[in-house]
Amino acid sequence: MSMRYKIIFIVILVVSAVFVKDAFAFEFPAYEISCLLDTQNNTLDARQKVIFTNNTDKSVREIFFHIYPNRKFSADEKKFILRYAGYFKINPFPDGFQDPEFKINSIKENNAVLSYKIEGDDQTILKVTLIKDLPPKQKIELNIDFSLVIPHAYGRFGWHSLSGRHKIISLGRWYPILSVLDKEGWHNYPFYPYHQPFFSDSADYKLKITLPQNQIVAHSGSVVKETKNNDGSKTIIIQSDNPLRDFSLAVSEDFKIYSLDYKGVKINSYYLSGDDFYGQKGAEFALGLIKFYSEKFTSYPYREFNIAPVYLGYGGNQSSNIILMDTRIYKLPKFLIRYFDFLVSHETGHQWFYNLVGSDEYKQMWIDEGINSYFLLEYLESKYGKDAKVIALSKTMEKFIPSFSFREAASSRYIFLVKNGLDRPVLGKLSSFKEPSSIFSLTYGKGSMVLSMLRYLVGDDAFRRIFKRYFKEYSFRNINVSDFIRLAEEESKQKLSAFFDDWLKSSKYCDYAIKEVTKERIILENRGSIYMPVKTVMEFEDGKFLIDTWVDNKKTRELEIPPGRKLKSVKIDPGNNILDIDRVNNFWPKSIHKRGVGLYYFIYETPIFLNRDFYNLIYGPELAASGLGARVTLQRPYDNIFSLSTIYDFSEKVVKSSFGYERKHLLDKQLSLGLEVFRNEDTGGKENDLDGAKVYLRRELWPASYGLTEINDHVSIYLIRNREFDKSLVSSNREDIDHFSYKRKHEAITGINLTINRSEPYPDPQEGFKSSFSAENAGHFLGGKESFTRLMLELNKYYLLIPGQKLALRLKYGFGYPDDKDLYYLGGYDALRGYDRKTNRGSQIMLGNIEYRFPIKENLNLRLFDNIFNVDSLGGVLFFDLGQSWYESFKNTDLKKDAGLGLRFHIDVGSFLEKVIVRLDVAQAINEPKEKAHIWLGFNHAF
Repeated sequence: MSMRYKIIFIVILVVSAVFVKDAFAFEFPAYEISCLLDTQNNTLDARQKVIFTNNTDKSVREIFFHIYPNRKFSADEKKFILRYAGYFKINPFPDGFQDPEFKINSIKENNAVLSYKIEGDDQTILKVTLIKDLPPKQKIELNIDFSLVIPHAYGRFGWHSLSGRHKIISLGRWYPILSVLDKEGWHNYPFYPYHQPFFSDSADYKLKITLPQNQIVAHSGSVVKETKNNDGSKTIIIQSDNPLRDFSLAVSEDFKIYSLDYKGVKINSYYLSGDDFYGQKGAEFALGLIKFYSEKFTSYPYREFNIAPVYLGYGGNQSSNIILMDTRIYKLPKFLIRYFDFLVSHETGHQWFYNLVGSDEYKQMWIDEGINSYFLLEYLESKYGKDAKVIALSKTMEKFIPSFSFREAASSRYIFLVKNGLDRPVLGKLSSFKEPSSIFSLTYGKGSMVLSMLRYLVGDDAFRRIFKRYFKEYSFRNINVSDFIRLAEEESKQKLSAFFDDWLKSSKYCDYAIKEVTKERIILENRGSIYMPVKTVMEFEDGKFLIDTWVDNKKTRELEIPPGRKLKSVKIDPGNNILDIDRVNNFWPKSIHKRGVGLYYFIYETPIFLNRDFYNLIYGPELAASGLGARVTLQRPYDNIFSLSTIYDFSEKVVKSSFGYERKHLLDKQLSLGLEVFRNEDTGGKENDLDGAKVYLRRELWPASYGLTEINDHVSIYLIRNREFDKSLVSSNREDIDHFSYKRKHEAITGINLTINRSEPYPDPQEGFKSSFSAENAGHFLGGKESFTRLMLELNKYYLLIPGQKLALRLKYGFGYPDDKDLYYLGGYDALRGYDRKTNRGSQIMLGNIEYRFPIKENLNLRLFDNIFNVDSLGGVLFFDLGQSWYESFKNTDLKKDAGLGLRFHIDVGSFLEKVIVRLDVAQAINEPKEKAHIWLGFNHAF
């Protein structure tokens, strides 16, 4: 070999060595944990050895760990955790809130005891001070002895059982785990309880766990050895095949296992008895996703993958090499099997987007959730077809139950947020989200559509190259948004910073529209604040097309129609490539999507079930409490609705017809304006004919309600004629106005209602309060012949006595003038229950109620109609009602009293999608021998 080639060869070797050294300069931490798990007393004692390498270029004297089991919650946080639990229809603390019991016994370096301090507002940061500085690239071994008590709680860390059966212990983030140290320093983030505020380096793990022999362990690694001990315990040694982000366990004596194999990867689905169907489907669906992601990105790098049910309280939770799924998803009705697939596949996908390539989930959750959500959508549509529906129904059932697509689910809630002035940037600290459910709308939903638009911008080839490099360069490392943008720009050869700034770092939105069409030209308009390259397709009567691409940042664009050509249609973005908040204005001429349904009910007025490209005309038969009729609506999704209905009331023998209109998100706020006019025609004569109307303006005071029948915080002002201000089953329109007496004839009334709800959890509160204020004034206008003023104030308070047993109190006062009119009533199923409905009338009232609510039988599990309904538990109520109504003089009336008892059937709908309470009460008036006992049937609690 000539000297020249030797020199070249040596240079290549040196340069290669530099790059290789840089690529592999990061040394993974290593955890070796030995622990004893007492499943009877729910305690754990552990000794943890951690080998930490200082991978930075600066010396460190302190090492930080996250100790999530030590999380300290403020009183306000505890209350909101309970309130937000209503979103998932659970009480996360069955025995009441338990403060953490986590104890550090000692921390040593070799045999030297180290000083440490627990820091942070939430007390989840463990600071360990070393004896001397740890230089760059040097490593240290720390030994931490700790113990903890596992709380009785739902979630990734806790235990629960069903009346002593099917006990499961969930251990996620249960040990001291190193904070991330990089060029920015230590990332000592607090533990945000409403999502996953995690950021960790990949690490090697070895676990030695001793526990009773009857316990089955689902875990994050592969079993190396299992030994049975003479004392009835066993010791299992579990080790990671490749680095992991964390190490989780799920432990139960009741687990069954169903396993499948995919190219040497053993997929284990753990499940409980009775859940065989979904237990097996869990393995099948995980295999499908693993196959899809392995072929698209890179092979699954472990020998096993585990799926374990735990009492999570929400759909699923990602962890390394294991996913934890809520036990309730195994009880879903079979027609929601695709939703089960979605939940399992989503968490499985995090083995690539979280475990394999890590990110800062506290500040940049989009990398984890948004990207995974996009590729999950791609997977589901490859499996079930384009615009795949969530609910799998027969053609017959589709007439009665609407469905929606996974793609529509991704964008629907985001559009609601934008139109109601609730939008915010996708990126940002988890703690900066005002309302936790918006995390799903923005990070998952909008976030997935951002990636879809990136693919549209850069093209399929560049998009594939981006993610080829993504996994090649960042597997077992952490990536940030800047890194991702750099990859995207390098592979696409485009400047993309503005795109990501607009869609991830701002509240800007996109709304292209057809402003005007004439014989000569088409005028397009950008009504939003984001500029995207958008295609417009012009179709002519001769069957030919012209395609225009709008790429500049002007607010309008004018397109000339070629002479002699007759325009048939214009479509902006017909491929739905852009996240446009209003697609109805993307089409000319406007079209109406017609749909006849087998039974019309409120769900057909929910935007996610509508076609966003068109006005929607929906019609079908409608049922009322004692009537039958028909209803038709014309709706512009998210914006407004016109309704027309006619019902024949068999009990009153009256034909009831109405026309209504509602305009939503006025002034880009949670503000709606509504109008309804009605006419009742008496089929037996003219004496009961009645005309009336309602006009209202309603402002929501909280972004979301957490249940279908929960009344959201709001204020309403209204004008009604010859009617009461009706309630509606739909939560966004429900009012909390009871015990007003309406003549519903010759009455013209203006009113206001303010409702604030701070009770939790829905629908069976155990603490907090709910208050309501209403005022009405009737006058001689719009044909009104009545004149009065009334004010009513109500306060409800809830107390947890001991776990499961609650006390509920209500106080209500109503004032009216003049004092000779029937302005209120107190008798009925939700007031004085020992008296007939709408009796005990007066111009003024006082009412007090007390209920003692207690459990009778938990975990009944009486499942009906393929788990659509499940009678979960039976509760009892003892109550006492006290009230008085009067006209001129308080002294001239008697105090009314009654007492009674009742049953409360707690019913799950769709497993965990909704929860309702059916109540049956028996009440007897006190010291009123002529009053018979009254029996009442109702939904949810009386107050």
